[in-house]
Amino acid sequence: MAVVIEDIQIERLAEQIAVAEGVSVTEVLRESLISLAGLRGLTTRKAPLRERLAALAKEVDAVPAPVPTDLRSDDEVLGYNEHGVW
Repeated sequence: MAVVIEDIQIERLAEQIAVAEGVSVTEVLRESLISLAGLRGLTTRKAPLRERLAALAKEVDAVPAPVPTDLRSDDEVLGYNEHGVW
């Protein structure tokens, strides 16, 4: 069965994601639909643990690293000098 995407914006988005992820548009649609079906409770088959962990790791890697607001060392923040006193 073929799927025809008649919405040009959706088609472009699927292609952009495919290029960014280095996979086919079919794979993008497959992952998206399986994920959505899982969220809606429409699937009883779970992906293998390895695949679920890989997907989770990909999500974690996408989270930007926290940027410290204060770049001073702990001693500088507390006011200690090189001898350990104020």
